[in-house]
Amino acid sequence: MYFQSYLSVLKSNYMLLVIASLLSFLTFFIWAGLPVFIIGTAVAELTTNLGVIHFFICVSGGFLYSVMFIPINLQVAKKIAELKNRSVVSSFLRIETIWILIVSVIFETIFVILIVLQL
Repeated sequence: MYFQSYLSVLKSNYMLLVIASLLSFLTFFIWAGLPVFIIGTAVAELTTNLGVIHFFICVSGGFLYSVMFIPINLQVAKKIAELKNRSVVSSFLRIETIWILIVSVIFETIFVILIVLQL
């Protein structure tokens, strides 16, 4: 159901995907650099636990990256809210949370691969 909602939103508003793709390319150093260099350093000053540092880096990277897709996710949330008789806010928060978690896992995977390749 979510996949079909995304397809219908992107078919009718394909420019949202084009704009989000362009923004993700142009703002790469913001959503990838800010978590690694700023947030990672700030958390490293508070703790030496690498798991906590990686967690905050990846969640903040996932959050910053998912911000670009808010217009798409909001329209999908409206469609899902109509289908499931929920509030739009509830559907949007669920979709956004899933986006943040998925992007965080992808961000962590790439982060770990880059660290391993550097050694």
